[in-house]
Order: sequence, then structure tokens, then C-alpha cells
Amino acid sequence: MEKSTHDSVLSIKPLIKILLVDDREDNLISIEAVLENNGFNFVKARSGRQALKILLTEQDFSLILMDVQMPDMNGFETASMIYEREKLRHIPIIFITAFDFGEDTIHKGYQAGAVDYISKPINPILLKAKVSVFVELYKKNHQLMAQEQKLIAINNELEERVKHRTEELTRKNAELETKNRELKKINSDLDNFVYAASHDLKGPMANLEGLISILFRKVSDKIDASDIQLFELINHSVAKFNRTIKDLTEITKVQKDLEEEREQVFFKQIVSDIKSDITHMIEESDAQIEEDYQVQELVYAKKNIRSILYNLLTNAIKYRNPKQRVRIQIRTYRDGDDIVLRVADNGLGIHPDQIPKLFGMFKRLHTHVEGSGIGLYIVKRIIENNQGSIKVESLPNQGTTFTVNFGANSNVVDEKIQQHFAH
Repeated sequence: MEKSTHDSVLSIKPLIKILLVDDREDNLISIEAVLENNGFNFVKARSGRQALKILLTEQDFSLILMDVQMPDMNGFETASMIYEREKLRHIPIIFITAFDFGEDTIHKGYQAGAVDYISKPINPILLKAKVSVFVELYKKNHQLMAQEQKLIAINNELEERVKHRTEELTRKNAELETKNRELKKINSDLDNFVYAASHDLKGPMANLEGLISILFRKVSDKIDASDIQLFELINHSVAKFNRTIKDLTEITKVQKDLEEEREQVFFKQIVSDIKSDITHMIEESDAQIEEDYQVQELVYAKKNIRSILYNLLTNAIKYRNPKQRVRIQIRTYRDGDDIVLRVADNGLGIHPDQIPKLFGMFKRLHTHVEGSGIGLYIVKRIIENNQGSIKVESLPNQGTTFTVNFGANSNVVDEKIQQHFAH
């Protein structure tokens, strides 16, 4: 595996440069001779001024070995001027001296910037040991600096990636918003078209029904049984067409009903009203309806909640199992902050593979019962348009359970509703 650029930077060994400062050439040569087998690079200066001149252009020294006693400018003065420059303060200085200085002089040297002293004549072992300490320290600092540079580079790279991703997400979001607006407009246009078309077709269909009725009255005594049957088929087709027009109108009204004002509605009251409307269905099927309202109310468009419950209850009765009494359970409860409605029956049920088809427009999985196939489509659309969800569990001849999660949004009573109930 290839090393990354950051790892390559860390793997580069630092160049060890040592500045030797002494007014005597033989001293410079002897120091270099002691240290030359360690692979160091040496730069030599014969005076303090020459050392300062070198340091003006080169600051990457690992160590300075400097004689204290030099004419014109001694080691202490040179060190003081070196440490006046911010870029040179990191370079350690070891003073080399042939004199046995007192404590005051040694203290002066440390104040000037010295980190250590070596006495003449130089002990080669001691010189190597002291130089090696500062060389290792330089290497460690180099590694730390390289690591810092690596982290900076990684951080910059991450920031660049985040910036690029953010710009990309912003662009994608803008595109999605544009597409969403376009789709909403297309949806609205289609709804309006279907609504207008279905509305405009009602008149011609009513006229057609009237004309067929008039025609039948005029010719009924002149035609035989087969012709009468033909009229019945025509009337059946017209009635079916009228139901389709009505269904299309209902579908487009779902979107328009979203604009209806939400209010505080009570499950028990809605179910009671529905039971009154379908009394004949309940009596005919001898349906047993069990109700358990752990949550009594929610905030919703009253017409929409009625549509949901009406479709679920009438479907439970229509698609009953003829071999047993109809039993329907209606239950409400909380799931965290969400309000949940559960409607379960013991009817015909469907195979789990058919569940995805259940909410399709004009989809009917049991054809022996009259129906349009749009009821559950409308239910799903109402629920999802209100940020809720609906789940189905079913097995053949074991019944079906619909679980509607209205979401936390159904708990929110807006200001208008609060004011209404306050009065």
C-alpha cells in the first residue's frame, strides 16, 4: 500500500545543521573532527559578527557551539543579539570556554541564552553526549512540527471536503425544491383538470340518462325481452360511469380538503355518527363493534377523520367472513407522543403479498363485493398528507388490522382552537 503525502512528510529525516563559532580555525577543525562521524552538517564562523551574518539567511540550525572569548564581540554579546530575533530563539547555544568562570559570569551566560557549557580542553565523549541530547530534542521537535503540519493539512482537506459537500447539498436541495414546486404545480393542475372534467361530465351524463329513459318509454311496448335487456345493460354502464365520475371527484377533493381548518374532534362521537349512517349494514351483518378509547380526542380536519373511520369500518363489514359473526375492534392509544388508531376485524383478510396493492387507486382484491376501489387510496392519501402513516397486517380468513399513526402533530391545538374552547 502506498504511503499518503502526509505520512511521507513525517518519514523525512531532518537535516542536522550545527553552527560552529570560534575565532581560531584549529578549534573549529577539532570540534568538527569529534562530531563528523554522526552525519551532521557544519557551518563555521570565525567571529560573532560572521555568525550573525550567517543567521540572517539561515535559521534552520539544530544547535550552535560558540566560543565565549572572541575579539570584537564575545559569545555572550553574540548570543544576546541572536535571541533578540524571534526566528532564532528556538536554537540552543552551548558555550565553549577555556576559563573557569564564577557563578555571576555563568549566570550572565544563561541570561544571554546559553543552555549549557563545555570547558576546554574539550572532552570528546562529553561533547558528543551533550550534542546528542540537543540533536535528539531537535528531532523530536521536528516530528512534532511535522505532525502539526499533517494535522493542519488534514483539517484543511476536511474543511474543503465539507465545503464541497455543503455546496453540493445546497445545489441538490435547490434542485429538489424546484422539482418539488414543479411536481406540486403539475399535481394541482391534474387535480383541477380531473375535478373540472368530472364536474363537466355530470351534465352530459344526466342528459344521456334522461334521453335513454325517454327512449325506453317510447319503444318499450314495441321491443322484445332481448332489447329490454340491452337497455338494462346500457343503464348499468351509465350508472357505473357516474360512480367513476363521483370517485374521481372524491379523489381530487382530498387535496382540497387539506386546506380545511383543523379542530378538536372526538373519536367516540365520530364513530357514533358513522354507526348511525350505516345502521342497515351493521344490522344486516349482525356486526359486533368493540370500542376502547384510551385517547379520547385529536386535532384534525373533522371531515378527514370521518372519512378514515368510515372507510375502515364499512370495509370491515363488507369484506366479512360469512362463516362467523363480524367482530370489529376500534382502539386508540399513545405511542410516545403520537396518537394511534387501531381498527381490527375478523374478516376475509388477504395474503401478505397483496398488501402493497391494497392502497392502489381502483384496486379491488375481493371482487365479489360492490366497490370502487378508491376508499383505501383516499384514506392513505389523507393520512400521509397530514404527516401520518398507516400500516396493515392481514392473513387470509384471519382478518385485517389497520394501524394509523397520526403523529405528534395531532396533539397540537392551534391558537384559534384554544380561543374557541376558552370561550
